[in-house]
Amino acid sequence: MNANYSATVPSNIAFIKYWGKRPNAPQWPANDSLSMTLNQLATRTSARRYQGDDHSLRLGDRMYTRNDKQLGKTFVHLDRLALRFGFTQKLQITSTNSFPMGAGIASSASGLAALTLASLMAWTDSKNWDDLERHGFDRTMLADLSRLGSGSACRSLFGGFVQWEAGPDPDSQRYASLFSDEHWALRDTVVLFSSEQKAVGSTAAHELAWSSPLFIPRLSGLPERMELVKQAVADREIQALGLWLEVEALEMHAVIMTASQPVHYLNQEALQFLADLRQARQQGEIHAYFTIDAGPNIHVIHEAGEHERLKLWLQRRMAADRLLHDSVGAGPRLDFQSE
Repeated sequence: MNANYSATVPSNIAFIKYWGKRPNAPQWPANDSLSMTLNQLATRTSARRYQGDDHSLRLGDRMYTRNDKQLGKTFVHLDRLALRFGFTQKLQITSTNSFPMGAGIASSASGLAALTLASLMAWTDSKNWDDLERHGFDRTMLADLSRLGSGSACRSLFGGFVQWEAGPDPDSQRYASLFSDEHWALRDTVVLFSSEQKAVGSTAAHELAWSSPLFIPRLSGLPERMELVKQAVADREIQALGLWLEVEALEMHAVIMTASQPVHYLNQEALQFLADLRQARQQGEIHAYFTIDAGPNIHVIHEAGEHERLKLWLQRRMAADRLLHDSVGAGPRLDFQSE
């Protein structure tokens, strides 16, 4: 019998951004972050053990090897897990995304978290969360391991509204769902301005953060901002949350654009959209706010009751296939199939 072990892991959208890493430590963020786990924008990854000389990876309709630069970190992560826990069996990995990869919708977060879950399920013959925990892989351990592949992957291991605490040292990082997905029915509509791979990946851009003259001032103000955003979520106050979402997104992109090697993710069309959204809100047409990760696409955060009005406003301006609609979600789902 060759069983198939699968994990479906949603992406997440950061309200307080993870940007910049502390030096001389693996995936130790420069600041705490806060995110909303999504629901439908997800990566589904399946793993099965097989007799081969190397791991096999299929993403969508294409096969990849460890020599493919685009997905080399996948093989690096599998090697890291196998070496750490003494796994020798090679795996066949099959993965699909429900959204464009590498375009600023945290595909590495959902992808590396799903890879971590599916591969460990296959290696340990774990069929569910309880089996994984019996083998020593509780949710915190799984978040720790996923983070080594992609920092923000740790947040996708939890549902609802999730805080990632940097801690005083690399081994003291913590992850917690502050509020469940049932706490507040927020929606996220992603507006696609490009579905292409980013010209400069997040990993490279992270390393440049410290060279921006805006970065240290940013870090000094984040603890207070974090408390304000957490309070807005606790109180379900969309205006209080939304104003900080926009400040945070624009500040992060200001850091990115003022680094020693500036990166410009937003094109002219996207910048015009931000202006139009703000104007429509000021005129009372819609009640929605934007945030942006490290990429060209824009997330429009709004309450569930606002969704249809926002959808109509957006569809008057762009094709429906450029819009991805999602909501706050409960986190990863595991699946096991025997064959």
